[in-house]
Amino acid sequence: MEKNILILEDDTAQLAKLEKLVINTSSDLNVLCCKNYREAFNSIKMHDSFIFFILDIDLGDNPDSKDGLDFARYIRLRPEYEFTPILYITGVSDRLEEALTTTHCYEYIKKPYDDNSVKEAVIKMLRFPSSGPQKLDIQGINGIRIRIETEKIAYIESIGHELILHTENGIQLTKSYSIKSMEALLPDHFLRCHKSYIINMRYYTGFDISNSTVHLSGYKELIPVGRKYHNNLISIIKPNC
Repeated sequence: MEKNILILEDDTAQLAKLEKLVINTSSDLNVLCCKNYREAFNSIKMHDSFIFFILDIDLGDNPDSKDGLDFARYIRLRPEYEFTPILYITGVSDRLEEALTTTHCYEYIKKPYDDNSVKEAVIKMLRFPSSGPQKLDIQGINGIRIRIETEKIAYIESIGHELILHTENGIQLTKSYSIKSMEALLPDHFLRCHKSYIINMRYYTGFDISNSTVHLSGYKELIPVGRKYHNNLISIIKPNC
């Protein structure tokens, strides 16, 4: 499995230096370098299985921009990264204490830093066991158990007394759950968008507001968005669009 590392640092020279330090600790690492929140957010969407993160807290002087702490909070909301090591490398920041107490970082190093301190922290983080994919284990029809990785589920549809799980490998059926009880079993990135639909936001590619439908990657079907769920969807996608 590819070992992805994400570095978020707005200073180009510092970013290049950190990348070199990480690569020199191990030859099988794929380092993704990001200069701002948007680049980091897109990298998370496009790649899987990050084994640790190196983040600068302060990204520029614009107070309206999202910073490294905002990104740390975002990744902590994703179940697969709830305990993934975060190393903060930062200058004097009035948000450092907040970062340490709210995002449970592995370690922090203040600038200017010694190269060896970064290498030692990276080596330690590489020893952390990586968490496997989250799986859903539910009762299917005819007494058959359904065990599937949640990331392979694009959306769930309720028709009559059945739930249809649309997955990368076809559909799975269950009659043992309501859509509400199924929603409670899923990670936070699954979103109820209609009384009869739950979508995996990692497949989300667009929202047609005029027709109130969601587009999902790899699927031609348009998923309806109910009026009750419209504002919640907008509030989630607007900061990232």
